[in-house]
Amino acid sequence: MALYPVIMCGGAGARLWPASRPSRPKQFLALVGDRSLFQETVARCAPLASGAGRLIVVAGAAHAGWIDRQLSDLGVEATVLLEPEPRDSAPAMAAAAAWIAARDPDGVAAFVASDHFIPDHDAFRRAVREAASAAGAQGRIVTLGVRPRAASSAYGYIKPSGRGLSPVQAFVEKPDEATAEAYIGAGYLWNSGNFIVPAATLVEQLERHAPAVLAAARAALPEGEATVLDEDFRTAPKVSIDYAVMEKTDVASVLEVDFDWSDLGAWDAIAATGAGSAGTQVLVDGENCLIRAPEGVVVAAVGVRDLAIIVEKDAVLVCDLNRAQDVKGVVETLKAVAPGRLDFDLDEAAGETLQ
Repeated sequence: MALYPVIMCGGAGARLWPASRPSRPKQFLALVGDRSLFQETVARCAPLASGAGRLIVVAGAAHAGWIDRQLSDLGVEATVLLEPEPRDSAPAMAAAAAWIAARDPDGVAAFVASDHFIPDHDAFRRAVREAASAAGAQGRIVTLGVRPRAASSAYGYIKPSGRGLSPVQAFVEKPDEATAEAYIGAGYLWNSGNFIVPAATLVEQLERHAPAVLAAARAALPEGEATVLDEDFRTAPKVSIDYAVMEKTDVASVLEVDFDWSDLGAWDAIAATGAGSAGTQVLVDGENCLIRAPEGVVVAAVGVRDLAIIVEKDAVLVCDLNRAQDVKGVVETLKAVAPGRLDFDLDEAAGETLQ
């Protein structure tokens, strides 16, 4: 059985504005250390490729430069499938699954997000290999369910039918805090968004539950070893894998895992890692603040608590860490009042290094 780790590079992450923008999404930033989140994911996943398997990256064509440079910096090779435009996770995963199945009918894909924080690489790889063994033997879609550290309303949840590896009883959307407390008491797990599945099984499930997605992805596959998906990809319905397949399938299992994990979806999650501050800063009589500034800028703060202070060359965010989820609303407002601050100059962003 060959294992193909597939790194999925998604969108900008609106809750991490002003650092994360469409031309420089969060996965290409060094938010919790010296390497970008994408590079950490590559380092974590590349050793999983086994047998005839190889590392695959699925990303937007606009981000090809970021991927090439950051893979080169690590000295890692990968097959990069480039989308002409984003169509959400189901078409992206369909393209990768169809690509693998056409070359290796027995290949198992491990779909992982490019921007998650998982410091224990060994524990992650052990879990993926265990999930891959079960998925390959049973023809199932195995997702990793993280044992919750707290009642969080920032994550979706999975209701397992038992401990360890077990069939999924239900996927549920992000709850309010009271509901999250009840979920934890009932043994629910955080939905990590990682999926391990034989490529042929995912193709079959897409054919059954989302045939238009699969048809567009198949039509978009380039000939030979070319990796730019054809224009047919634009015709794929824009839908997540959760809605397209996972909430409908009868072959979903969940493997309970207990390593540290975060999707780093907002500034409070970055602060919680303890490694998110950057740049020159002076904090007087303050505590629990996340401060990030570019080279050449000094940030001084006096008598403040529980703040995110995020400085970019064209914008500054000051946010109560307890309101970090609300930054997405700022981005929505900017669309009307300052649309020029929604993204960087494309030429400048393309030439940037890690920040």
